[in-house]
Amino acid sequence: MNEIAEETKRLVRLQAVELERTRLTAALKALPAEVAAAEAQLKASQKRVSDAEAALKREELQRASHELEIAGHKAKAARFRGQMDTAKNAAQASALEHEIHFAETEIGRLEDSELASMEKTEEIEAERAKALDLAARLTETVGLIRARVGEQDLEFREQLTALKLERETLRAELASVDDGARLAHFDRIAGSRATGLARAANQQCSGCRMGIRPQVWNQLREGLVTPCESCSRILYYDPAMEPPPAKTAKGVLLDTPSGSLAGSSVKRKQAGI
Repeated sequence: MNEIAEETKRLVRLQAVELERTRLTAALKALPAEVAAAEAQLKASQKRVSDAEAALKREELQRASHELEIAGHKAKAARFRGQMDTAKNAAQASALEHEIHFAETEIGRLEDSELASMEKTEEIEAERAKALDLAARLTETVGLIRARVGEQDLEFREQLTALKLERETLRAELASVDDGARLAHFDRIAGSRATGLARAANQQCSGCRMGIRPQVWNQLREGLVTPCESCSRILYYDPAMEPPPAKTAKGVLLDTPSGSLAGSSVKRKQAGI
């Protein structure tokens, strides 16, 4: 047999159409998720920008507060130094010195805090710059993804429409053969196993990989189309899909018993035995 029957060809094509429709439908459903993922990344980068700007504002307010406190402590220290000249006794002088020392300590602490805030501000500004750059790139990326997804959405829908028409044509043709019995069997098995048809190759069912009995294998090679005894998929044999026969090596001496005896006879003759 040189080729498979037309009905079997239609079943093969129908299965290919069904599998492609399943693939395209899944791809179509996945498109919004792709856009959503890109938008989520953009939103996260924009939040990094807003968080950095809020942190910069907090550091700025903190330094302004420190400046006011420093000014207040300096004014107190100056006032207490002026009162030192009018101290009436050692106890008053000691108390004034304590207040001056406390004010100077607070001024030092606040100035150190200001310096740390300025260093932190530099770090935050660097982080904001990175976040702004990332947000700009992601904004462009989201735009490109939306455009591509829109094109793919249209392309997938056009392909699905074409496949639907081909599917309906194939099913109508198959339904007219044997009152649609083989098509019904195909639908029933495909509904539970995803595919209802399997090619027989290497004396195996390509659907479930179970071996085929020699008698059935020979019948398949002669053109029989029959359900697999293991998975019930419709089995068919396509000679066009079989690999070419392997070439036998020439000029190879087989290690056979007769060859071994012949070699021994030659060796005995050469030895003069």
